[in-house]
Amino acid sequence: MLLRNSLWNLSGSAIPMVVALATVPALIASLGVEGYGIVTLVGSVIGYFGVLDINLSAGAIKYLAEQHAANDRKRFAETFWFGAMFYGALGLLGALALFFASEYLVGRFFEVSPEVREATVLAFQVGALGFALSQTQNYLLVVPQALQRYDRSAQSEAFFGVLVNLVSVAAALAGTGIVGVIVARVSVSALNVLYLVFLIRSFRLDMGMCWPRKEVRSALTSFSAYAYLSKIASTLHQHADKVIVGAVAGPVALTFYTVPVTLAGRILGLTYRLSSVIYPRASALAGAGRISELRPVYLDVMRYVTYINLVALGMIILAGDEFLRRWVGPEFIQLGYPVLILMTIALLIDSLTNIPSLVNDALGHPRITGRFAVANGVMGVGMVYLGTTVGGIVGAATGHLVSSLLMGMAFLLFVHGRTVPVSFIETLRMGYGRSIAVGLLILLVLVPLKWMVPNSLLGTLAIVTAGAIALCLAGIAFIVGVDQRTAVLNFARRLRS
Repeated sequence: MLLRNSLWNLSGSAIPMVVALATVPALIASLGVEGYGIVTLVGSVIGYFGVLDINLSAGAIKYLAEQHAANDRKRFAETFWFGAMFYGALGLLGALALFFASEYLVGRFFEVSPEVREATVLAFQVGALGFALSQTQNYLLVVPQALQRYDRSAQSEAFFGVLVNLVSVAAALAGTGIVGVIVARVSVSALNVLYLVFLIRSFRLDMGMCWPRKEVRSALTSFSAYAYLSKIASTLHQHADKVIVGAVAGPVALTFYTVPVTLAGRILGLTYRLSSVIYPRASALAGAGRISELRPVYLDVMRYVTYINLVALGMIILAGDEFLRRWVGPEFIQLGYPVLILMTIALLIDSLTNIPSLVNDALGHPRITGRFAVANGVMGVGMVYLGTTVGGIVGAATGHLVSSLLMGMAFLLFVHGRTVPVSFIETLRMGYGRSIAVGLLILLVLVPLKWMVPNSLLGTLAIVTAGAIALCLAGIAFIVGVDQRTAVLNFARRLRS
């Protein structure tokens, strides 16, 4: 079930990611560099308002899963409706704040051309409704996830993730401008909310609206209060760098920064989807007193995810410049390619903390994850601001990398052997170490070859193909376990026959 849920969870993000990347050139061509930067800025500011969310959804998944397994329908309903009421109120509060602050935000913090200033303000105001809808949408998704129905949640995410990108392009090509694109995205969010309500009703959970008891509210808010620290850090991590670059360097520079950062984030974000399903599994093992069963799962997932991320880094190094040239144009290579490499490395370092963070929270220690996450977020904001001031968008990416390296290593050293029941040495030897050693050894051979092949599409395809084959064979030989290797070889034999 863990593998199946991982693959479903991956598909819910991977399919929209491919469509999103494919639509970026059309959006830039239709909206212009500044227009695309403004659309990105609206999304980032709306996402930044998510700091109001105390991450009640993290606790909701944990308790809804437990209560459903215990067939405690009353407590399940109380937990659900407490979260629904909270996110409804949060969405309304954030939407009103963003609506009335739109003109002040545009006039005070962001440098936009006078010709698009009015449209930018209107886009922020329309986006305020999108904030309210997104809060409800994100919370409703926790129900199928808590029920271990990642197939249904992934289908919803995939369909509406694709739809929002397609209607955005359609609106841009129709000449509706940045306001039309934001209206299209908000409309899709409304449809998504309606579908999720229908989906939850189809589970026949028999949960009429009710007011939660004090013990239900206390348990949920107590757990989520510490998880909120991680939520703040996640918001800073995802949106603050774009807000800083937009404010310091302007919307044009933000576009040149956002395109490679989006590419790196989408690719590296896929592995988080693979690993995030370990959270309910670890919670279940802890609740059943079977912590010893967690160790092999933890080390296997760590080894596989680390190696997959290194493979992604290798493909980006080998093909990133040529991809940018053909994806969005040669003008993105000079600054965009260095940003792409730096951000990919930074996100790779961040990914090393994902599984320890999930296990740490599942075993009841969200306070530690939250404190480190906030420290990383605060340091990251400072380093990105300093880097942008000194070195523009390349400096911003460098600042992000430095922060990730320092705080990531501190977190890993602290939790292993304390709240994560595996020592750091064992994790390094059987989790990170082998994957990093094998992956980097192959990349040290491949990267010099990149500069020896012709700088063309054919040359890039040749080196990428060679790299993919080498990395896959090394993964099968040195990373995959004996049982998994046998299964892969048997599957290959069946295909050949």
